[in-house]
Parts: sequence; structure tokens; C-alpha cells
Amino acid sequence: LPMISDGAGILRTDWAPLLTILGDSSIDPAHRADFFHESMASALLEQALAVRKQCAFDAVGLSGGVFQNRRLCELVVKKLKARDIEIRLHETVPANDGGLSFGQIVEVAALEKIK
Repeated sequence: LPMISDGAGILRTDWAPLLTILGDSSIDPAHRADFFHESMASALLEQALAVRKQCAFDAVGLSGGVFQNRRLCELVVKKLKARDIEIRLHETVPANDGGLSFGQIVEVAALEKIK
């Protein structure tokens, strides 16, 4: 999937090519699901590699509702580890809405530290 940097420097992946395949009912649903998960995991890896070229980081954090999807999480972890990128997974804070307020607190704390 193509990735571009927008005017603000945010990396964005174009999902349009993926939608055509996912909507093709002539392709077995299991194959479409595998293709979807593999495409998502590969796009996340490419974004991490692109960010690593711009600035160093210690690890990639995988959390939020999307990483409750076991298949996606396992694929992303495998791909990142293959590139020697450390991963941080949620353990004590819930992955979904329960962890949302915690993330907001972390963001505010980081912004206050910058001031």
C-alpha cells in the first residue's frame, strides 16, 4: 500500500487499493481476511521503518482496540521483531476504552513537561 507524508509531515497509508480486493466476492472470504491482515501489518511495519529513518526510538507501542485483534497483533509483532524493533504491548491497562483515559493523561503529562 502506498505511503505518503502529508503537509504536516504525518505518514499516511492509502488504503484504496486494498478496498477493491476486499470487495471482490469472487475471492474466498478467508483469503480476503488474510490479505487484509497481512496488508495492515505490512503497512504498520513500513510506517515504523519510515519513522525510524527520521528519528530514533526505543520501541513501538501497540495498544488500542485494533490490537485486540489477535491475528493482526501477532503479525505486527512478528514483522517488527524480524527487523529488531522492540515492541511494547498493553499488560495492565486495557487495550480499548478502559485505557483511553490513561492515554489522555500521558499526553497531557508530556505536553506539561514540554512547557
